[in-house]
Amino acid sequence: MDSAPHPLEDSLQYSGRVNSLFEFPIAGRPEDGWVPATALFLDDDQALQSLVIAYGTYVWGSNHPHVAGSAFMIAYLTRLVWPVIGQYIMHRRVPMASLDNIAFHWQGQRINATGLVCPTFAALPNDPATGSPDVFVVPDEDALYHRLREWLFEANLRLVITALRRAARASIRVSENAVGASCSQVFRELYQKCDDPERVVREGHRFFSDPHSMVYRQVTMEVFEDKGKRGFFSRRAGCCLWWKAQPTNGYCSNCILLSREEQDAAIRIVLANDG
Repeated sequence: MDSAPHPLEDSLQYSGRVNSLFEFPIAGRPEDGWVPATALFLDDDQALQSLVIAYGTYVWGSNHPHVAGSAFMIAYLTRLVWPVIGQYIMHRRVPMASLDNIAFHWQGQRINATGLVCPTFAALPNDPATGSPDVFVVPDEDALYHRLREWLFEANLRLVITALRRAARASIRVSENAVGASCSQVFRELYQKCDDPERVVREGHRFFSDPHSMVYRQVTMEVFEDKGKRGFFSRRAGCCLWWKAQPTNGYCSNCILLSREEQDAAIRIVLANDG
């Protein structure tokens, strides 16, 4: 008889059915192509520089270090902040997202998956998985949020941003802007998909108004309503440089370089096209 799935894997699979970006695989063995993320970000500046420039050139058509660094950072964030914040909102669990618990799956010279080394997570006392040997039980919602901030920002993204600056001359400010923008996209999706959108709004406001957080005031978020449809949208305080990659890219709907009226018009188009 098959054993029951690990509780974190179970909730990650559930979230993945809501949106595949909420998936977070458990990394396999080194012989299967999985390599610790620390090997890239802390141990091999030359490999990191080459990967960033190659990625920026291939995806955004630019080898400028600030633009390529932003492109690489956004790709990394997409596979990290979506499942981590998704678990926090949908299941009140926080996967241990510290850099030393992240691994990459390599296919040739490219990374094609990001995973957790160990399925360790933080949870509240009423979580049915508190008996798991891989769970850190925290006393309340505030403690759970603090664990999220510690593992995601301090023990991961600050190290990554420093490594990108050191190895590839990426901009620290642009990388931090990308973190805020990527996190806001997760909250926008969760507002549409969760049973408790008001909780998503509360958590989003706390997330971006916490002065101890990396994303403090990186964006402001608001519920935007038009023609009977509502969405949770952000307005950026900084730029990710996506518009500089190619002249045809234009601007993001919430770009700081657009006036509020232009942002409103762009957000209305996005909202109208939302399913």
